[in-house]
Amino acid sequence: MKFHYFDQYKPDKDDFRLTLAINQGYVPSGCLLGGKIVMRLVANGEDPCAGCNGPREKLFGRPKGDPK
Repeated sequence: MKFHYFDQYKPDKDDFRLTLAINQGYVPSGCLLGGKIVMRLVANGEDPCAGCNGPREKLFGRPKGDPK
């Protein structure tokens, strides 16, 4: 597993945590942050998108710092 997939267009297929986070609505469907990081942030009550430094034009996610 990787911390992020920003240099790819899709996450690795074996990142089941990211798939789970997307399916549960914690992150947008284009998320490229690693699933382990996403789930840790969610478990701590944080929004994974709020501090993400990923390329928004690729992720199609919420702007950095925006609440859900």
